[in-house]
Amino acid sequence: MLTLNAEICFDTPEANPNALSHELSTDIILRPAINFGNDILLSGTLITDKNDGFLYRGKKYQLVIEMPTVEGEVFERIKALVVKDNLFMIQLASRVIGQGKIIDYLYE
Repeated sequence: MLTLNAEICFDTPEANPNALSHELSTDIILRPAINFGNDILLSGTLITDKNDGFLYRGKKYQLVIEMPTVEGEVFERIKALVVKDNLFMIQLASRVIGQGKIIDYLYE
């Protein structure tokens, strides 16, 4: 499993017409696609502080992204892109809704 410590920000409608139309509740499981720049979309679960209530568009958050489907051959294909300070896109299918930066990672 790949675990990212990342800084993320969801786009605002003013900056991106494909942005989410509302804030994201931390009461639900948040599992967007992560694109490290290779056009391979990988599922990641955002681990948030449930006490925050919402993730607001346009605000930066530091959080953990768990990616349990990234193992073996998949990690071999992306490991050159999974390095500190690399940027990634947050997507819903082909729709880019935000971006992030890898602060640190653990693959085990």
